[in-house]
Amino acid sequence: MKKRKMSQAAAILMAITMAVSMMTGCGGKTSQSAETAGSKTEAASDEDGSRNGDRHINVAFFWIAADLDPANDYNGWVLSRLGVGESLVKLNDDLKVEACLADSWENVDDTTWKFHIRDNVTFSNGKAVDAEAVKASIERAVSVNDRAAEYLKIDSMEADGQNLTIKTTEPNAALVNNLVEPVFDIIDTAQSDETIQTAPVCTGPYVIASFVSEQNVELAANPSYWDGETGLDSISVTQIVDADARGMAVQSGEVDLTNTIDNTSVTLFTDNDAYHVSSIISPRVNVAYMNHAESSPLHDIELRKAVSYAVNREAYAELIGGSAAHSAYSDATPFGNENITAYTCDEAKAVEILDNAGYKDINNDGYREMPDGSELVLNYLQAADHGSADSAILATAVQSDLKNVGIHMEILAVENLSDYQTQGNFDMYTANDNSAPTGDPQVWLETMYTGLGTSGKKNLTGFHDDRIDEIVKKMSAAFDTEERYALAAEASQVLNDDAANLFLTNSYLNMVSSARVKNAVQPVADFYFITKDITVD
Repeated sequence: MKKRKMSQAAAILMAITMAVSMMTGCGGKTSQSAETAGSKTEAASDEDGSRNGDRHINVAFFWIAADLDPANDYNGWVLSRLGVGESLVKLNDDLKVEACLADSWENVDDTTWKFHIRDNVTFSNGKAVDAEAVKASIERAVSVNDRAAEYLKIDSMEADGQNLTIKTTEPNAALVNNLVEPVFDIIDTAQSDETIQTAPVCTGPYVIASFVSEQNVELAANPSYWDGETGLDSISVTQIVDADARGMAVQSGEVDLTNTIDNTSVTLFTDNDAYHVSSIISPRVNVAYMNHAESSPLHDIELRKAVSYAVNREAYAELIGGSAAHSAYSDATPFGNENITAYTCDEAKAVEILDNAGYKDINNDGYREMPDGSELVLNYLQAADHGSADSAILATAVQSDLKNVGIHMEILAVENLSDYQTQGNFDMYTANDNSAPTGDPQVWLETMYTGLGTSGKKNLTGFHDDRIDEIVKKMSAAFDTEERYALAAEASQVLNDDAANLFLTNSYLNMVSSARVKNAVQPVADFYFITKDITVD
């Protein structure tokens, strides 16, 4: 059965690759070019595309935000990926917290944390970064972004020289991890909001020389960077939404470095001395979220279980790269527990569940009807995500597998999911979601599977299980790491028992560059694409 499945999936992939037309970048408002204080640079490239100097590269991102204010929406993720923004702490490739602008911290008691801000760090305009500057930046993030307020639960903050004390309204064991999130990139708050949106003054190895909303960014080296010399003088970053277009830009020499090339195309660059590929299994999980509302057939747990058994995750992983998903948490996380009981492809089990639950093919058209005899059609919303065509490939593969057990699924390709999501107008919708955005299990569980979090991404499926709410409450007061990971495993099992959603693959991510680019490494965390270590021959 597995060989037949693989051949079907391969045929699906070929069809999608031929059928999906190339996407173009979104139009956006244009901001005025902004010079960062103390950093006047010429344009990074001449009109004919030649480089001004040898220490310059051209980079393509799949997303450049509408503005660069880290407190707005998820725009801080772009600021960190550009190598401009930095937070108090960061994640290493084991998803463990490491020092960044704070060189030490202490959990004084259940509601008190003390941080020491690294000595002799300055913003790119030369102003000292002390506890007062950090306090002002965090306060601004919390006032602007509801997600930031929920992450920290701050009661008060006190600045004393390089020492910052944070008191929380309740025990918040995830606080240090949550400070990793780029919404907390430390900026000089003396700037106007308009300047922060186009050229925020931060502490990273690069500064913003110019910015065009949702189109391009010119970066210049920060000559006063606290963590050593940068490997490049300047970088031009362009938004290219489509993965194939990014790959072609690398092949043509227009772009020196890009990320998230689809598995179907990355073979063009592997085993080729002209290029370098750095790849990982990431914390991201490709998910088909299932609607639990009474208006959806998937309100029935038996149907959700049948769907979960019907899909061939191993085949999908071979198609798009990555590995078969076990639950909401990627196996790439330190709490992605492979020992939980997970769904595997079992057509016979899916058929048995459907038969026993009364889903029969009454009119012999190859598709089952609802137990009451009405038509059964699952509407699957598919949209490009994270700069990849994987969502389209997965949608068609799921559709094929569900057909094998008599379930009729229709795919609706949409540009923006939000209208459908907020109205509950779906049975399933596609997503490529980071299951450990802060390196800790709590924030994702709380956001996507409880009603406890109300900002940013949220639980849009109507899923509810009191056991998950209780686990999240325990996590808030669990300061021992191993205890937190055990709670995450417990939550994973509950989500699987509930057939909460259709967890498909742990995502494969990569960076592809020309051979002249050195030290470009795909990070496990989503935030650190451009670093001081990248250089060129």
